[in-house]
Amino acid sequence: MNLTKEQFLDNFQKELSSKITGTQNWWTKSLFHFTDIKNAISIIEKGVILSRNKAIEYGLMTNDNANDDVISRTSNTYKDFARLYFGPTTPTQKNNEGIKPKDEINNNAHCPIPIMFVFDFKKVFLLENVKFTDGNLAKYPNVYENIFDLTRLNFNLIYHRSWFYPEDRDVIINARHSEVIVKDKLELENNLQLIIVRSIAEKEYLLHTLSFYARQKYQNKIFVQPTTGIFTNDWLYVNSVSIIANQINIEWHLCSSYICLNKYKLFIEIKYLDGSNQKYLFNEQWYPSTNPQIINLPQEYIFVDFEISINLDDICVYKNIKNTLEQLYV
Repeated sequence: MNLTKEQFLDNFQKELSSKITGTQNWWTKSLFHFTDIKNAISIIEKGVILSRNKAIEYGLMTNDNANDDVISRTSNTYKDFARLYFGPTTPTQKNNEGIKPKDEINNNAHCPIPIMFVFDFKKVFLLENVKFTDGNLAKYPNVYENIFDLTRLNFNLIYHRSWFYPEDRDVIINARHSEVIVKDKLELENNLQLIIVRSIAEKEYLLHTLSFYARQKYQNKIFVQPTTGIFTNDWLYVNSVSIIANQINIEWHLCSSYICLNKYKLFIEIKYLDGSNQKYLFNEQWYPSTNPQIINLPQEYIFVDFEISINLDDICVYKNIKNTLEQLYV
């Protein structure tokens, strides 16, 4: 019996879901795209993920978080495609994700505040001009156009996220990088399932920065790490910012190792909404000595709306409007 594409995908997903258990089970119904918050804002506002070449052409790639070496080895043909992974926490994501100390950044591979876009597996594969690979595009994998060739892929390796023997490393790492690519662009409309962030603070920052229209349209799709295994969470970032008893309480997610100690430059600014009455806090060779970090509010900031922004190494990691009586955009 000849199956339609939709029938094949229904059967394929059902069988794949029965074979993949645990944390990765829900991945079988999804496809993933991660990028820095600056690019994510552009994607949400435009309602589309563009190919690398289109994003550069239109001046929309605010933060190029790709590894220079990997990009140089990727065929120009595939820079005309929007790119998705079959699963999150790929080796590329682990190498790029997070606010690393400057001496830990290699080949400009840096995605300080990662935002994960989650798409519907079936809906994407029903689009025109979709291809997929059985490995890293920079290593010239097989590239398939017929969705019935999904049966050729080894999803046990693609979804593999546990330890492995050294002799298996190259095969597993390459498989984890398997991609789905869509010519020129991928629309969010009808295809997007979720937008995932690492913390409440980063959700506030994202919502605060979006236009009113985009915020209204997408705020119900934005979730804070609804399950494990979406981000690597290795480096310093802001978990939450709250006003308690006329004090700013900044709760940090700390680095997973001591390599971060005294490696950051911290700059915090608070100001009235009209831009006046600015106050600053600046520290070099900084790392949280207490968690949460507590800062007393100046008297003139009590009972008024003000904007607070937090920067690490000149990267804005948080921005929102706060008030001693209420918090907006939570």
